[in-house]
Amino acid sequence: MNETKYAVGLDIGTDTVKVVVGHVESQGKTPTIIGVGTHKNSGMRKGTVVNLDQTAEAVDRALEAAERMSGYQIDRATVSINGSHIIGLGSRGVIAIGAGGQAIGNEELMRVEEAATVVQLPANREILDVTPRSYKLDSQDGIRDPSGMTGVRLEVDAYMITALAPHLKNLEKVLSMTELPARRMVIAGLAAARAVLSNNLRENGVILIDIGGTTTNIAVYEEGDLIHVAVLPIGSNNITNDLAIGLKTDLDIAEKVKIEHAVAAPELRRGSSGKVSVKVGTGSTARTLEFDAEIIDEVVEARLAEIFELVNHELKKIKRLAKLPGGAVLTGGGAKLRGIADYAREVLNMNARVGQIAEFGGMGDKVSGPEFASVVGLMLIDLDLTSNEIGPRKNSPLSGIGTKLGGLFKRFKK
Repeated sequence: MNETKYAVGLDIGTDTVKVVVGHVESQGKTPTIIGVGTHKNSGMRKGTVVNLDQTAEAVDRALEAAERMSGYQIDRATVSINGSHIIGLGSRGVIAIGAGGQAIGNEELMRVEEAATVVQLPANREILDVTPRSYKLDSQDGIRDPSGMTGVRLEVDAYMITALAPHLKNLEKVLSMTELPARRMVIAGLAAARAVLSNNLRENGVILIDIGGTTTNIAVYEEGDLIHVAVLPIGSNNITNDLAIGLKTDLDIAEKVKIEHAVAAPELRRGSSGKVSVKVGTGSTARTLEFDAEIIDEVVEARLAEIFELVNHELKKIKRLAKLPGGAVLTGGGAKLRGIADYAREVLNMNARVGQIAEFGGMGDKVSGPEFASVVGLMLIDLDLTSNEIGPRKNSPLSGIGTKLGGLFKRFKK
């Protein structure tokens, strides 16, 4: 019997809250996008909540827009979490299976993953996510999935992601104020990776670079496993701010200049005369302003250099500098900058491209841009969870996504 399933992704961004509602008639089918909602957010800074009321209002408005469009009452969602307070680290766990040896099932896998979380953490830090990378059963190591195997001692090599508890609680309070329980909390970069990275890229080795308004998320995969995450406290809004200073103009005009005229390399100007113009205002107040293209190029180049220098620093820390055969995949609003892939290819010394979101039916055209990668990924994760309520297992699409969050985020009562 076919059963219609609904999936909701909620991306609480510093600039904009985005909601995507998808539905699928039966398991295995491609979801159809039936609702999209967006609303400007003024209650966050660099991915973390600084004003509960303003953030909750933005979430509420985006949810209402998506509900009106879809005709579906949203009662829960998979939600993004962001901020440079998010830190990843390696961890190991070991359990005894039994003296006589027995087949490994879900219970043993859950126990050994739980053992990997027994580490000393600061009192204000919580475990957000645990990704099993490989297992060792007795003397045999490098096992990808030990399910059904027999042994007496099971070890797991895991990658654990932690976040500051106060930031988690504040996001939890925002969801409580909107009366929306979170099915899972997922790092924005991992959600974007779910939307644009193929299994083949993850196997070969790839870095996902999600350039948001005030943060840049990176996620590195190798041999199918997540090996590194980082959230850099810099994004495309920094380019806007620098343009406002360099051009001596208002922020909204600087944003317009960035969208219409910023390029990742000056040679992309295609014969510009050295001046660019933007139209501002409407009706009788409309006017055209001219700016020096050379100043724009210098500002953009300086900020891009800083962003990608930090990305290269992260790759150097894990000894993957220019060593990922799958290259770099760019998402987020910053990936819309003309020539960004060519720029990334040169400074990262590896192949680079802007991530492509799969085509969806319904209103899929509304979420095809790279700025929607995170929210589409959240919707897909939510659909995966709907199809597999018993929880993720190794090599499933959910592996490493929110495995520790079952009891962490519970709805507050008003």
